[in-house]
Amino acid sequence: MMETAPLLQARKASSEDVRLLQYPSALEDVPAAVNTHKRAFVNSLLLKYIITADTSFLSRLRPWLVRFLAFVDYVHCRRMLTIDHGAAFLIYKKPEDKHTPHWLARFLTFLLNGLCPAELVKRRSECSDVMKATVQDAFGGAQHDMYEIYGLATAPKAQGRGYAKALVGAVTDMGDAEGRNVWVLTSDARPFYERLGFAVVNKTHVGVDNPAWKHGPVEVCVMRRSARAPPVLS
Repeated sequence: MMETAPLLQARKASSEDVRLLQYPSALEDVPAAVNTHKRAFVNSLLLKYIITADTSFLSRLRPWLVRFLAFVDYVHCRRMLTIDHGAAFLIYKKPEDKHTPHWLARFLTFLLNGLCPAELVKRRSECSDVMKATVQDAFGGAQHDMYEIYGLATAPKAQGRGYAKALVGAVTDMGDAEGRNVWVLTSDARPFYERLGFAVVNKTHVGVDNPAWKHGPVEVCVMRRSARAPPVLS
């Protein structure tokens, strides 16, 4: 049985606290997860690089709605884990995932993104192109045979309880069971992932030649954790 938040506060989270969000019953946790993402990344330079380019009247609403639609889709395809009903979450991709978002989610996202300012479109495209090239340079296509940690966040009020570690552990356990590596792209969580056995295999920067961006280049690291043999039970 899933423990409630007060009980979880008294100890560090473990793999037993990790829950797969399943459609449709878990949709009630999606708004909490979206708000967790917003609060967890309030100081992220990479996210700021993107969202500060949105000067339209939708600048506050658009990110929330786009993320909500994406999270609903991840729940639908069983790729979203959580602890404490959205207080912390992890989105992952399995090797050779070929999932296509639901047509309604794609249509609504298209409408929301169709009103994007040109600078926002430019920065999104830059980030996507640079990161894809950096990942390809790091792995040469081998990333398709690995698990990917696609998104991870813990609400500030829930940090320090081991939620993120337990969530990442759930994915690395999957990789270890299949003899597969796990990789992740991160701009500000390198020390956290290093403590969990990940190592930097490539780096890049965004915002390098953008005069409209005043905070300097934003470093993005490609990190990998090699599969480990499961412990032998005596």
